[in-house]
Amino acid sequence: MADESTDTDSDLVAGERRADLLRALSYVSTESGPDGEYIVNGDLPPEVAPPFIRAVMRIEAELLLHDAELVTVDNEEPRTPEDRRTDALVALFLRIDDRH
Repeated sequence: MADESTDTDSDLVAGERRADLLRALSYVSTESGPDGEYIVNGDLPPEVAPPFIRAVMRIEAELLLHDAELVTVDNEEPRTPEDRRTDALVALFLRIDDRH
């Protein structure tokens, strides 16, 4: 069994290396909005952005598949695309921080 501390592929989050995602997060900041919500700001350089964008998109796809199972005659789409993107971003933050 490979040692996880030396195996660069063992520490993936949403298909991307955790180190790459942490680097991207160093360009992201949050601030409190007027209604108590958080506003996420980020200006990721081109060399840092692709892994972050791919990870968010993969999680969004997972959420979309989950939402598809919830669609019924009485309940059309359970969340808007904007809500799903926000949820994917939060899920990514949580996964990056989860070190099981």
